[in-house]
Amino acid sequence: MPPESYWPRVREICETYDVLLHIDEVVCGVGRTGAWFGYQHYGITPDFVTMAKGVASGYAAISCTVTTEAVFEMFKGDPSDPLDHFRDISTFGGCTSGPAAALENMAIIEEEGLLDNTTRMGDRMLSNLADLMDKHKVIGEVRGKGLFCGAELVADRTSKEPVEEKLAQAVVASCNRQGVIIGMTNRSLPGFNNTLCFAPALIATEDDIDRITGAVDVALAEVFA
Repeated sequence: MPPESYWPRVREICETYDVLLHIDEVVCGVGRTGAWFGYQHYGITPDFVTMAKGVASGYAAISCTVTTEAVFEMFKGDPSDPLDHFRDISTFGGCTSGPAAALENMAIIEEEGLLDNTTRMGDRMLSNLADLMDKHKVIGEVRGKGLFCGAELVADRTSKEPVEEKLAQAVVASCNRQGVIIGMTNRSLPGFNNTLCFAPALIATEDDIDRITGAVDVALAEVFA
């Protein structure tokens, strides 16, 4: 998790040097963190926002790039020249199924109060994970915002030495056998893929959260017995 001052400082630096700020919200946007977009937790406004996945909750293929009006104006050319403007090419341009699914998805998020639910269930998940940290020394840190949480598995809490990747994989596999799907960091950072990742549906209930963390409890006891 970035410190509270991090994104405001980045925004300040961008403005100082006339740099456009692009924030990728493909994973953490559209309600995942308890706000429509993750950047909204930090009181900043980016110049570009990219989003996908949660835009239509996976029911239709759609992704978006959103800009400010100021950036949009930059792409305009000579109004007297019909070809002097930004032109993009999209194989599936004009297909309305994705936008229709996205609009309905966002309406449901609003109507069913899923941002509030995400905040409440996220708090419950972090609380449950903190309880597991008290119980299992292999958990070095729990972190997250909304229903986007992680539990870092370490061989030693003081040095933060990560556990072997195969042990984290074994925890994920144990949860799968219990009927609970969780993730873990991928192989982008060799030797540091030791964080269990949790991103339950925004409609998750207290029972769902308890079942997930309960499966992790069993898995940790099994793998690190």
